[in-house]
Amino acid sequence: MLIKHSVLATAVALASLTATLAATQAQAAPVSPEAVSPTVKPAPERVFHTTDGLSSCPKGRFCTETWDEAKKSWKIHVFWQCGLYELTNWERVGAYINNQDGAYAKVLNKERKLVWPEIAPNNKKSWGNWSDAWFIRPC
Repeated sequence: MLIKHSVLATAVALASLTATLAATQAQAAPVSPEAVSPTVKPAPERVFHTTDGLSSCPKGRFCTETWDEAKKSWKIHVFWQCGLYELTNWERVGAYINNQDGAYAKVLNKERKLVWPEIAPNNKKSWGNWSDAWFIRPC
């Protein structure tokens, strides 16, 4: 009888703990209904998410990192083709690496003027505030 009572008490305690944990998780770090993922048009060569941020950029590419509030992770864009890319919902500070062969990348505002000086192809991670960026011209 003692074992049966212990098992029942353990089951009740476990059910209570599970309910408390589920309620706590539902309240933890909710995503704001206003949270929208940053986008690029036309789509770059590759797009992926990571919690580690931008660590490298493939040879011949221009890579960017911007925070995706909707997914609570860094969104990485890898650009290969030249052209004008429109940015939407790029906010806050992020990073970039220009690993192209001699091409300078440009980040432009809505008037298509430089937000920062042209980005040299030095394969080094640098930081900038994307809030004023509306376009990227990788080369």
